Amino acid sequence: MIIAIDGPAASGKGTLGKRLAKHYGYRHLDTGVIYRAVAKAMLDVGADLTNEVLAVSAALELDPEKFGDPALKTQAVGDAA
Repeated sequence: MIIAIDGPAASGKGTLGKRLAKHYGYRHLDTGVIYRAVAKAMLDVGADLTNEVLAVSAALELDPEKFGDPALKTQAVGDAA
């Protein structure tokens, strides 16, 4: 089973997702952090954020160990995502 939660920023999606995952014994995937990590990678190299080829390349190179980077929560990265 897959449960998808959608909604506006800061509406509690992550909190609800983590609680549901824990309750049902599921894994939790925060797709928002993936979008932010791609945006940050592109910002770090000065890439055009509308370049889909570079965005896919950046996504393929992501390191999930870095998903806790506080920089991913900044306004600039959020806006870029």
